[in-house]
Order: sequence, then C-alpha cells, then structure tokens
Amino acid sequence: MIGALNQRAVIEARTLDPDGSGGFHENWAAIASAWVHVSPSSGREVFDGDRAESRARLRITLRRNEAVVAGQRVVIGSRVLAIVAVLDEGAPATLMTLLCEDRP
Repeated sequence: MIGALNQRAVIEARTLDPDGSGGFHENWAAIASAWVHVSPSSGREVFDGDRAESRARLRITLRRNEAVVAGQRVVIGSRVLAIVAVLDEGAPATLMTLLCEDRP
C-alpha cells in the first residue's frame, strides 16, 4: 500500500489569532505534509435552507501520524477536505485512514 500513496497533501489545524479588538480571526496552519492515497467512500445530499448541496466522503490513507486528529483538514492541490474521523490502529500500524468530507 505504501507505493499507492501517490498524491501530496498538507494537513492543517485551525488557529485563532487575536484581531486586536478582543476577538479572533480563524486561520489554518500547516502541521504536516504527507503522501496520501484518496479513494471515494460515499456521497450524500445536504439541504441547507432553500438549497441542496452535494457532499462527497473520501477515505484518505497516509503514513501514521499521531498529530492528525478530527477537526483538522487536508489540502490536496486546490481541494480542501474536512477530517471527520481518524481510523488509527495504534503504534504497530504503519498506516492510518482519515474519513474526510468535501465541503464547499
């Protein structure tokens, strides 16, 4: 499976930076870069008010990295994927799987 990791990705974590007025600006900072394998998992329609959105779920496989957690995001080129869940078998495993959602 290691040879199938054929796309370069950046893992980003959300940061809150002070705006100088007592509030915060949301930013994203890179915490890791990795070679990944992306495969489709499922898709669904989401109704938000008066419009429908299509959302794709993807499985992303990468080398195990304990710093990667749900709530972060994966950036592959111009595509941004929210990490919904992390499937990690623990220290003996060399790979982990991220369940991600393509959000507008």
